[in-house]
Amino acid sequence: MGLKYTLYSAVTASILVTGCANVNSVGTKGTNNSWNSSQREEFINILEQDKYSSMCNLHGIYAQYKKTKDDNILTKLLVSYTENLANSCIETESFKSSISSNSNANYEFYKEYVGSSDIESKIGSGATISSILEPYVPSMPQFYPLVQAYDSAVSPVQKYKIKQNIERIKLLKPDNWNTYVMVNIPEYKFRLFENGQNNLEFNVITGRPTWPTPVFSSMMKYITVHPTWNVPDNIARKEEIKRIIKDKSYLKRHNMVVKRDYGLNSPTVNPSTINWKEYLKPEWAHKALPYKIIEQSGSRNALGRVKFMFPNRYAVYMHDTNNKKLFGYQQRAFSHGCMRLEKPLKLLGHLSTFYTKEKFEEVGDILKGKKTKYVSLAQKIPVHVVYLTAYVDNGMLHFYSDIYGYDRATKLRIPTTMVERESIAK
Repeated sequence: MGLKYTLYSAVTASILVTGCANVNSVGTKGTNNSWNSSQREEFINILEQDKYSSMCNLHGIYAQYKKTKDDNILTKLLVSYTENLANSCIETESFKSSISSNSNANYEFYKEYVGSSDIESKIGSGATISSILEPYVPSMPQFYPLVQAYDSAVSPVQKYKIKQNIERIKLLKPDNWNTYVMVNIPEYKFRLFENGQNNLEFNVITGRPTWPTPVFSSMMKYITVHPTWNVPDNIARKEEIKRIIKDKSYLKRHNMVVKRDYGLNSPTVNPSTINWKEYLKPEWAHKALPYKIIEQSGSRNALGRVKFMFPNRYAVYMHDTNNKKLFGYQQRAFSHGCMRLEKPLKLLGHLSTFYTKEKFEEVGDILKGKKTKYVSLAQKIPVHVVYLTAYVDNGMLHFYSDIYGYDRATKLRIPTTMVERESIAK
């Protein structure tokens, strides 16, 4: 894979991804015009088929090449096509602007560096076009199935929706797509792939539209058995403090305590000595609160009996839940961004059997107890949280609701008919 670096989309973190290349700015001065006939034939065939679904905004320059047969233009076209393959044709500034109204929305893009001089050198060395493009082809397994689905789709609306998801895949983290966990937010689905095989699958509950689950990648490193819920400051400000002010028995009834920090052994603070209204003032809107609200472990804990930790800047994780009835709903966007698992104990059993130093029986004994314990993974597992509203499963194409409005926010630099644009906008 080519060199990737992460870009973030949120109100507090700007997206800097440029999307499709500006074909007028790709330099070809000093280009070694040593295309051989087999390279030209191969690349023209790739363009005609759009094998890698990356023509996007390049039809004009392609027409210019067909008219002039100028190898300088062909080189420029290859560099731009590679840029589109590596970094998508999404209008990222427009996307950033569209989601900025939701202060809780976070969407990570992983942009890849494309070196024009390196591509020119490979052309001069006689490398095949496929070998030049290969380092930038997404290794996420849905890429080729969705490209094939796009080619076979009949409806313009379907084609546009599939194309949006193809472009999203290009901006996912490029590595760790062999053994990994994937949560597809619009599908409300958890999958564990091992050596490319789907070995575990079940439903999840994801963040509500006002608290969307972030799109990002991380590494699962440990499991917490009998977890506490450390209420994040933003949730405390927007929800919990108001409940404490309204109901003096709220904390006790929900098995919550107040501390100066989230440490398990930190001394508790008497909540009646705190002026809670002070922390609802505007000056505290973006400051760390001096008091932390913690729901202690127990049968009624919101996180259930186990949570799966993959450290990230958003403080989200996967966990059990004591409210199982919500899995009966078709649309399951109910959380504050974390992912509630339908079968957490099945996942715990699998991980403790194959990924931890503790034996399965030892983890089972911990589960029978009441104390909060941490179980490290001997083998870390990549976690990819994705947003795919089109997904191919066992050869069948499925479409899912745009629960966060990211389809509407995702504009592409591609030629589209008015029918497509009007249909997508609805």
